[in-house]
Order: sequence, then structure tokens, then C-alpha cells
Amino acid sequence: MIKLLIADDERTIREGIAHSIDWESLGISRVFLAADGREAWELIEREQPDIVIIDIVMPEMTGIEVIAKFDGLANRPEFVIISGHDEFQFAQEAIRYHVNNYILKPCTPQEIMTTIKEVIDKIEQRQSMDRYLEMLLPQAREQILHNFLLETGSGSDDLLEHVFDKRHALYQILVFTFEDPADFVNLPELKISLNSAAVVLNWSICTIIHDCVVLIFDAASESRIKELLKAVYSSLAEGRITGVKAVVTEKGGLCQLPRLFREALEARRLGCASSELIPLIDTCRLRYSEPVRRAVQYINEHYSDPSLSLNHIASNLLFLNPDYFGKLFKKECGVKFNDYLTMLRIEKAKQLIARSEDLKIYEVADKVGFGSSTAYFSRTFRKYTGMLPSEYKERFYSSGDQGA
Repeated sequence: MIKLLIADDERTIREGIAHSIDWESLGISRVFLAADGREAWELIEREQPDIVIIDIVMPEMTGIEVIAKFDGLANRPEFVIISGHDEFQFAQEAIRYHVNNYILKPCTPQEIMTTIKEVIDKIEQRQSMDRYLEMLLPQAREQILHNFLLETGSGSDDLLEHVFDKRHALYQILVFTFEDPADFVNLPELKISLNSAAVVLNWSICTIIHDCVVLIFDAASESRIKELLKAVYSSLAEGRITGVKAVVTEKGGLCQLPRLFREALEARRLGCASSELIPLIDTCRLRYSEPVRRAVQYINEHYSDPSLSLNHIASNLLFLNPDYFGKLFKKECGVKFNDYLTMLRIEKAKQLIARSEDLKIYEVADKVGFGSSTAYFSRTFRKYTGMLPSEYKERFYSSGDQGA
């Protein structure tokens, strides 16, 4: 069943919408009400509604600010903007956040029902596609991935969303090739071994394209990449494969993966023998442009500073126009600056939790740049991991992963 949230600071409007429509006839089981933007944001995070009818001008946070909070997340709800004539220019902003559903005040219950039915049809089509993709043979899903990376055929966003669990996460790619052609014969067995390790090491996909083993994994720290490389080398050694060349790409969003893969193939000549992989990882890594490289390095060194911002880096470090730098960063990294910084902080938080069972959640929040905003840190952590920091900590230490 479908859940709906109505967010409007005018009580007569939000309650009028709630009580004037037979929601059950549309398959909607629960209806939540929010009187301002912050309450709407908190209800979306807590209740995870499928559809949100939201006003633009509200106290605490505007409707656009609420929508922006969930832009790029795989489990974002479908937003329907309800607004007056004089707010239409603000509604146009929502197009930037992929919101195409708009109801103009004053409106009738029938107009609202018509729009909500269209949104429900869209949700049902997506769910139908998910069920279909679940039935696809693994080979078919792998072909979708190959077409995407090689930029052949026409890849659908819906298909890619199924192949990649988190469409808007940051990824990196490891590409391996072998010095001895005889080792190519062992590629299928090697892939099985690496896929088994993938469950523990949390890379997203292992596949074979031409004469390469391709590992796509959630973007990681330098130490994490070294862990992955050690595990790969162990799998290679079990298969008596000793001569291997590898390239590690920089981080990028989903839309950047074909480019990263193409550049990785072009850079294979920079690869090195497996025994030298770890100490030479920096020489194998593909680079950003100079401004973005410096920014990424600065972020990695100063992520714990709560005041760290795009404006600060652009104006004080790079001496660039912030708008220009923001667009350049998004183009090269595949994600917005704030999303990159937040994801990095969450990854650092996970590492801190794994490193010390004694650390309190508020201490973790402070160490990774959330300052004293422990509640905001917990909400953000759950948004990106699916669980609260306390739940993540409990699962980590109860599963015995700390000894791995």
C-alpha cells in the first residue's frame, strides 16, 4: 500500500486535502500531515512516504529546500508541488530536482485526484519494471552493465537503477589485466572467487569485459582500497595468477562510470605487477583537473571542520567563482560538492565506529564535521546507510566484523 504526506502551513488547506478525498480508493493506506518544512523533512525521513504533496512557501524550510534534501537519493518520494500563481517562478526551480508534478491553487479535489493517480501510475510502472528485472537472467543484467560501460546500445535509467543498488552513490573502478595470456582461461573461476569476496568487501559488481576483470565498488579511502587490493591479490594467488596489471580510477557518480572505465583502459600501460600494486597505487590513479584535485585533497584533510563549504574552498583556496567551481566539481565528480562532502563524512563515521566501540555517537558526529548537531548527523547517517549510527554500531560489533 502507498503512503502519502501533505505538507502545507495553512491548516485549512492541508486538512481540507486530507479529508476531501477517498484515499483508500486510490490504494493509499496512510496519510501524514506536516505544518512546516522541517516537520515535512523529518516525517519523510521517519515514515518514508511514497508521495509528498508539498507547498513551496512554508516556515522553517521551503518546499524547494525539502525537495533538495532528497534529490539524488534512490529511495526519494515522488513530490507533487501545490502552490499559488505568485509562487509559480519558485515552482520552476523544482524542475532542477526532477519534480514534474504541479497543482495550482485554488484547486478541486478532482484535480488533486487526477494528479495523484498519474503519480501512482508512475510508481506502479517502476515497481513492475523492478519485478521484471528481478526475473532477468544474471547474464542479461551483466549485458546491461557491459552496454553501459562500453557505451553501446541504449541503456535505460530503470535498468541501470536495478544493476546499481545506489544510483547516486560515488563509485570507483579497478581494472585488471594479465601478463600471461594463459591466465585468461581462468577468468570465470576468478570471477566466482571475487564475487564471493564481494559480499565481505562491499564492492558492487565484478564482471569480465574482453580481457579485463572489472571491479566496481563504493568509493573508498586509500586504506580501504589497499584492503581491496590485498583481497584481490589473495584471490589471484589462489588461482596461481602472479602477473597482473591494474588501474584504480578516481571517484565518480554513476553517470561518470563509462568515462572512468574508458580512461582506465587507456591508462592500463601505467599498471604494475601485483606485488607492487599497493605501494604504487598513487602512480596508477587517474587524476582530476588541478582545481578539483586540490579541492578533493583539501576536503579529505579538512572534512572534520563543520564550517567547510564550497564557497570557502572556491574563494580562499582556488580563487575561483563559487558557481563556476560548483559546476566543474559536479561535472568531474558526478555529484554535487555538498553530496560528496556528506558521503565522505558518513564513510569516515563508519570507519570511526568500526575502529572504536567506546566512542559515543556524539563524539563521532563531532569528529567527522557535524559539530554538536548529533540529531542531524543521525538523520543523515540513516539517509545514506539505511540505519541509525547506533544501529550500525550494534550490528557491526554483534556480527564479529571487527575482527576481520
